[in-house]
Amino acid sequence: MSYKVLTRYLLQKSPSVQTQCRSKVIMTPGETLHEYLQNGRVPSGKIYAKNPAIVKEKLISIAKGGSNQLQVITDFDYTMTKAYHDGKRGLTCYGIVEQSSVVTQEFRDETRRLLHQYYPIEVDPHMTPKEKIPLMLEWYNGAHEALKKCDIYKKDFETMVQEADIHFRDGLDIFVDLTFRMNIPFLVFSAGTGDIIDACLAQYDLKRPNVHTISNFATFAPDGKLIGYEKTLIHMFNKNEHAIAATSYFGDIKHRSNVIVMGDALGDADMGEGVHQPGTILKIGFLNDKGREGSKSMKVADSIEERLPIFLEAFDLVLTDDQTFNIPLEILSTVTSD
Repeated sequence: MSYKVLTRYLLQKSPSVQTQCRSKVIMTPGETLHEYLQNGRVPSGKIYAKNPAIVKEKLISIAKGGSNQLQVITDFDYTMTKAYHDGKRGLTCYGIVEQSSVVTQEFRDETRRLLHQYYPIEVDPHMTPKEKIPLMLEWYNGAHEALKKCDIYKKDFETMVQEADIHFRDGLDIFVDLTFRMNIPFLVFSAGTGDIIDACLAQYDLKRPNVHTISNFATFAPDGKLIGYEKTLIHMFNKNEHAIAATSYFGDIKHRSNVIVMGDALGDADMGEGVHQPGTILKIGFLNDKGREGSKSMKVADSIEERLPIFLEAFDLVLTDDQTFNIPLEILSTVTSD
């Protein structure tokens, strides 16, 4: 859909419909994004926007800028991958490592202990990022030290992914192919394990020349043995483009001022910060559930309904319990070069 067609589509609506818009709007199941933005209906559904008018303005601006002005920045765990599949919780990067046959039981015990200690802190809506950051550093460094004790080699990461039951969101492959064909940079920006992410992308044929990964990558000895991790540690609360300002990737995308940002945690909303001469940044949040499940002893954050207001403050669109890439794909399909 061209910019002119999109503009007419979004703006042709009656005054009576305009008055139906609320500060928090919900999209009906089966209703397309553009229909939702056009008619402003407010029945039950799974797509929320605090300010639909701002969303419209951003969609029009992104469509007007076209593919040459656009870049995509997305989280990996539970954003590119499904949070649930067939009723079962999906695996994170660290979960893929933990369930593999190449790590020890001591490693599993230690990482689960760290998870129970630090995950409730990560998702606690009552703590500030400043309060969380030193504790997140303790968590990540502890997990990395535990992995170093397992005698892991570079080739083992491919084995870990081959053994894992991984499910990407429906439509993600089409989205990635479309960014490649339109020459739109696609940045996977993750606080997880970069070696696992790249192995996943390669195994599931999602690694394209326009797809780049910025994450926590291991360092290896000449014989391939894991000996540590790169110096700059990426965690949930420093994920923004300031962290990649010195990389060659940053130079390649400096002229692209429009950004689609996608993530499943509040820290992901800031991934567009640091964009050179920022233009329009559309933030899409996947609010999957209240947090990890499993042990009754591990207290997690509040329910989806209780977390929704703070997600609406951080993201332009919030998708609840949506295991597809349909909405990002629909948005991207409106972007053309004309």
